[in-house]
Amino acid sequence: MRSTRPLILCAILLLSSIPISPVGADSVEVCCESGEVDLFLRGPANSGSMTPFNIDFESQEAVITDAVQQQTEIAKWSISPAWSGNYPSSTWEFGIDYEIASAGGAQINASVKVKLGGETYTGTTDQTNSFLTGEGTLSINIDVEAGTVSSSSEVGVTFEAQTIFFSVPGPDAGLTFRWGGESDDSSINADLPLVDLVIDEPVTEGMDVYVSVIVASPFGQMTSAHANSLEASVNGIELGGDPIQTSSGDYVRLTWTWTSEIEGQQNITIGASIQLQSGTPTLSGSTGFEIFTVDDGTGGGGVFYPNEEPLVTDGKGSPLIAKMSLNLSTNEEYLTLERVIQLTIDDEVAYWMRWGMDNIGSEEPLSQPLKIFQSDLVKEEDRRNRIIDDIEKSEFENLMPTLAVTYMNDGMFLELEEMIRSDVDELEKISFDVDLMGENKVDKHPLMLTITTLQILDSNEVTTLLRNFVRVQPTPVWSSVDLSVDIRTSLMSSFTSPTITGDDSLELTQRRTPLGETIQIRAPELSPSATFTFSAMPTSNPLNAPLTLSITTLAILLGGLWFALKMTRTKRRSALWIEMVLVPANLMALYLAYSPFTVGAIAAITVTIWILTAIASPRRKNSGGVKPPKNDYPIIECPACSTPNPITSEQRPFRLPCSGCGRVLKIVE
Repeated sequence: MRSTRPLILCAILLLSSIPISPVGADSVEVCCESGEVDLFLRGPANSGSMTPFNIDFESQEAVITDAVQQQTEIAKWSISPAWSGNYPSSTWEFGIDYEIASAGGAQINASVKVKLGGETYTGTTDQTNSFLTGEGTLSINIDVEAGTVSSSSEVGVTFEAQTIFFSVPGPDAGLTFRWGGESDDSSINADLPLVDLVIDEPVTEGMDVYVSVIVASPFGQMTSAHANSLEASVNGIELGGDPIQTSSGDYVRLTWTWTSEIEGQQNITIGASIQLQSGTPTLSGSTGFEIFTVDDGTGGGGVFYPNEEPLVTDGKGSPLIAKMSLNLSTNEEYLTLERVIQLTIDDEVAYWMRWGMDNIGSEEPLSQPLKIFQSDLVKEEDRRNRIIDDIEKSEFENLMPTLAVTYMNDGMFLELEEMIRSDVDELEKISFDVDLMGENKVDKHPLMLTITTLQILDSNEVTTLLRNFVRVQPTPVWSSVDLSVDIRTSLMSSFTSPTITGDDSLELTQRRTPLGETIQIRAPELSPSATFTFSAMPTSNPLNAPLTLSITTLAILLGGLWFALKMTRTKRRSALWIEMVLVPANLMALYLAYSPFTVGAIAAITVTIWILTAIASPRRKNSGGVKPPKNDYPIIECPACSTPNPITSEQRPFRLPCSGCGRVLKIVE
């Protein structure tokens, strides 16, 4: 028995050195008490909301055109449900923008009611703010006594008017209150509990310590995304780098990686702080934990791998590079369009996609865009191993043709069918390819998603080929879109009259040669909220096709030039040679892809000018008429056309028709 004790002791020591992720780890709420904040008024008048984040710009207004002589509700806003906690005695300041039209002013008796749980507090106008002129901000103070609000109640603000009278009103007199717009600062300054910070017990892996902070508030992810600052620290030193963001129920978990320099058991202090708005108090707290780190030879610096699905955005958005190549060609009697779309994806969206591929077929709770990927070919040992295995990548690519609409629309917030301008079921072909760009680990490394499609287009019908495809969200998934589109046509196909409407930052250029047309669309740093539509008329009509249009144009020019040269065989051609500068103008119109009608019209006008010039050109000397005989007859030049005419008679006066222009010349001497 005694001989086995050293072995048991050694086993205990070995087991204690293995890093084990704690199950049911303790969480400590370290923050936050009530704090002063501006709550911006948003939404319609009868069901508005309040938020500490100055986003979601959609202007709302309430217009009063008749005098008010009884209590009337103008608008109301709320936070429902409220965030539980205590609030202090303070004065809340309500401010709403107004504008008066067709009146010298308006006398108003108004009030603002603040409902906190079961308590209601009211503020009213007085002599200092009861007469409104022009435009400005109506401010009303509300005195609030200390109390407690529960999570089952709401914070409500109601704006009412008891009386409104217009001074010197015109026929269209009115008082308009505005809120919610980008230029409107309508809000209420309050002192309320709005957020809690919860620190989870840290998880160790070698020398790495994963520090998780849960941000809980009635505004969900918007709190972590739009807070002025959100930080975590270990032993008073702020943690750098971007945290991994995952959902934690209705809230957000942010996990930083801290690498310890000390091996073994130690006590650390983890702190967290948040500032909802610039200029407001920073709310913070901290707590201590005991951890055990082991030097496994890797030196730390690993990447945290969450068990929960990571969020697709950190609130700032990820950059997107979208390169599209479109090729139009004729195939028997059809016009076919092949698209190759390359989406280069980085940051949070790339991490979410990589994590999703490593969890194909997982039975863990997942969002719908990831849950729909089910595969029996992915083995359990390949799943959640922090590596995107070949089988996982292959299964993702094979399943995407049937699942891409849901995956991209609801997961990536990209509307696939707006990119390809077709229902997936109506395509002749669609395929997906993922390029991990040299890194198969689950981390924030960029990847490229290539989409290839083939579809049949209706000839001679104006078709929308591309439209804005980013779904705009209150918390942006994409920070910017670098868009480039390259379009080519074959010898006998054309995109006639391409147009792009919408955002001014998109630039379109088109060129034409006998070998085909090229169209380029460029929009670097395009706003995700930008709207645009690109349309053109695909056709295989010989009059529009690059090869036949080029041949026809050259034939018209050469034919017109030949006819003009024939007409000026005996005439001066100096003016005609000068007009040869019209040839480059015709070729330039062809190259710059002017419409076939315009190119034909320019060629026809050019030939007409040449013919008119040929008709008006004078004859050259010795270019026509009767050549002087060998005997010496007197010669006289026609004053009209300069044609030399021999005088073969000595009779005077003598009438001689000009051999050039036919004019009768009279010889008197």
